[in-house]
Amino acid sequence: MAIAPLCHAQTSTFDSVFDEFSGEKGYQSVIYGKKMLSMLKEDASNDVRKLLDGIRMIRIISHKGDDRSNLCDSALDKARSKDYELISMMDKEDSSSWFFLQEPDRRDQMMSFVMIISSTENSVVLEIIGRFDVKDISRLSVIGQKK
Repeated sequence: MAIAPLCHAQTSTFDSVFDEFSGEKGYQSVIYGKKMLSMLKEDASNDVRKLLDGIRMIRIISHKGDDRSNLCDSALDKARSKDYELISMMDKEDSSSWFFLQEPDRRDQMMSFVMIISSTENSVVLEIIGRFDVKDISRLSVIGQKK
């Protein structure tokens, strides 16, 4: 199953990762497009609404179980080979997490925030595309939680 192209003609470094693994046995993928993000704003705080206004797409692909040699390696290869800056990395005994940011070269381009998590229990790649302040991304974790 191919993932729909990004807004307008802009493509993402991670399109090939999502295309390769989406729909494959053991993998789950979710895409939140602009319309769904708009619906999520209904119960959100003003700060989260403002952040969601700038986000064009959130997409996630995951795999239960140890999949370190596939999904995460593919995503890490893409991030390290392109204009992504490693902004944070956490390494524990049974899991590792990387956070990358690609800032646009031109005004008409979107930025891309990527989180890659690899553990013995699951692997996850999340990409957020849009215009936002990366320090505000943590606010998204409150969406859907009761006030």
